Amino acid sequence: MDVGHGNCAIVRDGLRSAIVDIPRGKPVVSALANNKCHQIEHLLLSHPDEDHIGGAARLLADPDVSIANFWCNPSAIQDTDTYLDLLEQAALREDERRTRYRSSLNVGTREDLNFDRVAIEVLHPDVRLAGVGQASRKHKLGEVPSNRMSAVLRVSLAGKPAVLLAADIDDRGFDSIVSRGVDMEAPVLVFPHHGGSAKGGDDRAFARRVCEQVKPRLVIFSLGRNKYRNPLPEVLAGVREAAPAAHIACTQISRNCHSRDSIPANAAHFSSKWPSAGMGKGASCAGTVVVRATDNGDISYDPSQSRHSQFVIQNIDVPRCLSVTP
Repeated sequence: MDVGHGNCAIVRDGLRSAIVDIPRGKPVVSALANNKCHQIEHLLLSHPDEDHIGGAARLLADPDVSIANFWCNPSAIQDTDTYLDLLEQAALREDERRTRYRSSLNVGTREDLNFDRVAIEVLHPDVRLAGVGQASRKHKLGEVPSNRMSAVLRVSLAGKPAVLLAADIDDRGFDSIVSRGVDMEAPVLVFPHHGGSAKGGDDRAFARRVCEQVKPRLVIFSLGRNKYRNPLPEVLAGVREAAPAAHIACTQISRNCHSRDSIPANAAHFSSKWPSAGMGKGASCAGTVVVRATDNGDISYDPSQSRHSQFVIQNIDVPRCLSVTP
């Protein structure tokens, strides 16, 4: 979903749904109501950073929302008010036996996340890292920052891999997945860090390695127009090196592509059913992206590459998603 700076994915089959990450704001609540997503089987939070969990406490506090399971790996060193409020709401729902709290969002979680024709695999963290959790530099095994603990999920629809949700995985966390020989291929990749730096050294090499493993047809950067200048040019260059034919789409218009404030408030390629946070103020680019399992067993997505490309050619000053110079 286009939620501005942050991450959120809604996975649905019929009326049953799962939500992966939820920042502050109204788009997710509106999307759930507009599309009659009455049964939330799983609320999954990849890691406890504000832009991934900011709206979770409010959702848990809503007495009209049914949430069967709440998944969030524990963090002994995260003490923000947002995180502590979230745990308080989770405890209240657990005490009332309305939502089951699950603190094991790791590779040991297998079929527990599946429902109907949806399968959700946890590719990271592995058992070793999950056993340690987020840790300070004083730990014998060294520092484990929040991003390294990010849960990396692969969503399959009707038996076919569809989307890889990479959260904010860093280079060492990514190395851990590769070293275990995990299959990460998916036609759609939501790129880690909103296209920002993985803070592990060479961001171009990191982007190239991620795309070499995932082999995406579509690379999504979930970003807010007024937060940072993502995606970084070196990240785009790495994506192009590994996936030269891939469709690159930002949920909102990057300031690296368009610095002027005069941008269109509406466009025909935006989803009519699933809201985009930036649409009303002319900040959305691809907006919310809808990925579907088609009747012939393939995976499709909307907006299509042709419709999105037409929009950026007509409206964006320097559409870097169409032409990236290494």
